[in-house]
Amino acid sequence: MAAKKYQWLFKTRNFGLIIGLVFSVFFCVIGFYSGFFNNLESKLLDTYFSFKNRQTKSAIQKGVWKSEVNDQISPDIMIVGIDLKAFQKFGSWPFPRSTHADLVNSFSRIKNQNERERALFLDIFFIDESGKPEGDTRLASSISESGRVFLESILDNSSFGQTIDDEMFSRQKILFDKTGINTKVSGNWKEIQPSYGLQTNAAMFNTAVKGYGSANISADSNVDNVVRRQRLVMKYSRLDYELPFEALEPGFSVDEKTYQRLSWFDTKGGAHQIELPLTVKSLAKLKKEIFRSSPPLLIDADGDGTLETETRSIQVFQDYFVPSIAFSLALDYWGTSFADCDIQVGKIITIPRKGSAPVTVAVDDQCAMLINFAGLPSSAAGDGYQTFPVRSYAGYARETQEDTSTWPSTRAVGGKIIMVGAFDKGMAADEKQTPFGMMFGIEIHANTLNTLLTGNFINYLPKPLNMLLTFLAIMLIALIAARMKNLFSLPISLLIAVVMFLACSFLFDSSNILINYSIPFLGMLFTYVTIVLYRSSTEEREKRKIRAMFGKYVSPDVVSQMLENPPELGGVDRELTVFFSDIRGFTSMSETLTPQELVGHLNEYLTAMTDIILETGGTLDKYVGDEVMCFWGAPLEVKDHAVRACNCALLQKAKLEELNRNWPPEKRIAIGIGLNTGIMTVGNMGSPGRMNYTLMGDNVNLGARLEGTNKVYGTMIIVSEYTYALVKDQFVFRELDTIRVKGKNRPVVIYELVDYAG
Repeated sequence: MAAKKYQWLFKTRNFGLIIGLVFSVFFCVIGFYSGFFNNLESKLLDTYFSFKNRQTKSAIQKGVWKSEVNDQISPDIMIVGIDLKAFQKFGSWPFPRSTHADLVNSFSRIKNQNERERALFLDIFFIDESGKPEGDTRLASSISESGRVFLESILDNSSFGQTIDDEMFSRQKILFDKTGINTKVSGNWKEIQPSYGLQTNAAMFNTAVKGYGSANISADSNVDNVVRRQRLVMKYSRLDYELPFEALEPGFSVDEKTYQRLSWFDTKGGAHQIELPLTVKSLAKLKKEIFRSSPPLLIDADGDGTLETETRSIQVFQDYFVPSIAFSLALDYWGTSFADCDIQVGKIITIPRKGSAPVTVAVDDQCAMLINFAGLPSSAAGDGYQTFPVRSYAGYARETQEDTSTWPSTRAVGGKIIMVGAFDKGMAADEKQTPFGMMFGIEIHANTLNTLLTGNFINYLPKPLNMLLTFLAIMLIALIAARMKNLFSLPISLLIAVVMFLACSFLFDSSNILINYSIPFLGMLFTYVTIVLYRSSTEEREKRKIRAMFGKYVSPDVVSQMLENPPELGGVDRELTVFFSDIRGFTSMSETLTPQELVGHLNEYLTAMTDIILETGGTLDKYVGDEVMCFWGAPLEVKDHAVRACNCALLQKAKLEELNRNWPPEKRIAIGIGLNTGIMTVGNMGSPGRMNYTLMGDNVNLGARLEGTNKVYGTMIIVSEYTYALVKDQFVFRELDTIRVKGKNRPVVIYELVDYAG
């Protein structure tokens, strides 16, 4: 009984919603808290970029091009590319440093100093002396004279050994002292991916520059090595000293306020942070873990020159935070410094500006920002596509005398940030894959800088709203899949998925809002497929039962109706037309035929009569010996049930005449038919274990009485006044009498159905 009580719950229309609810919770938890679907979302981001508006230009005359203004691209960014023209002019790479000095001087030596560049970034590495002291000195002097040059440092995952590391750090310290060290980093700064090696320019150049930044480009190495985001702040970890595990004791600490930290490495090179403060319990746990996973360290404990004691090594690192070059250029543009920025790892970077509201940039746990790429990779050719203006290095690297009278009035670079870097396939090592295809590193930095300057940051939809969207989308699909046929639910579900995708793409293009689409889409897909499979395994089984049970007794149309709405225990009141027929003299016939002959003869008759009932859309209720009971109007509701019943009676009359002509006299049959129309109770009557789809009510009894009344009047088909009123214009009738049947107080006018009208 308990199973029957909750049977409604397992119907697809109800259980489908439970399936949707389960998948909603599952995908919200797994999708938004595990990062399991991040790879798919990265691919979708590339698709959104492909739909973005792009800058266009048109030729107004031969060789003269006019570009449409794109308000999402800063006019203050210009790229000077080391392109094919530069190679043709200056020969193979690397160019002499005196040539780079000419480039720097060409921008700084103009008469109108108000028309100078705002900053000049050289994406060129001067890590050592060139062997030509005059060229090195000249370049350092030009950088110093300019006062606006930015150079780059490179951070490496591995160190190069103490000698090189010490040398590189001494050079980098020049930059730290010049620009200041940031001490406003909060949050989980220990988990920022560290770089243990550092490469930077020779000291003479670092001394001369205005600023610096890391030129490292962050690719999604865990996905597909496509550049989609840029770390604005990176971490250089310098080894202070090492100590054996035994030197640790409860209360041991380092100065985390100055960004010192304790660490150890496992046998695969993986770094592990040691959380402070140390306690007896945490030390015991650490010892167990470190002695199991860390490589051994042999030391000479007694000083006899023999390594005999095995322990494990603990490293103490001093962390330094380094800005990316694009971030440094943006800070210079805003008139502030890296040391003044408030960095909350995993949340935001707040950049103060004098006289203006601060700039806030949302970053992830690696201080990375999504790059809002402004368009396709730019071409070095003048008539090619250019997202950012690209000028040839060859056009600017020209000697400029110290005599100010020889300086040009302008270089048409007033207020611009000039970014100089590789822009030719011959320097293809500097190309990286982006959502818009292969792009030179200098243009990737330009896109990062442009995102910062324009404030066109890509903003993630808040997680609660994303989860709500996922829940609603999955439940909507569950409702559709559970309540509609697959023929309709599939295209509607696909339409919803497409509309959602287009809406996400539109919001990204128009408002830079990034909505997670992959999680709700996968949730919708799994929900739909699961509900369809559930329906196939449950409802289809029930439909096969119904088809097998009722297919022999009702027409195909009625079977289809019952498959859509399986009958249940209980009944409904509905206007129907009931039909009773009976064989006259059946008892006498049965005495003249053997039982086998009688059964065969009766089956032939009943088959012919039943076929007509089903052809006219009737429902066969039952056979009671030679009596047939059927009705029209249920379970398939039809308005012309009376017409169908009368038509069936006349067709049976004609068919019986045909059969009698072919039977011998002793087998010929005469029948009586009674028809009545009225409100009757129809449905499954009986018990839950054994039901019969049938009729009940006074109007049913009247139909049965009319069938027997044919004996009195010598007729074949009698209909009640109720049936007659509905079909009198379509058939020929003869009024017989007004009678009062058993169970009825009011007399009923009866008619003989003779033929079709006309």
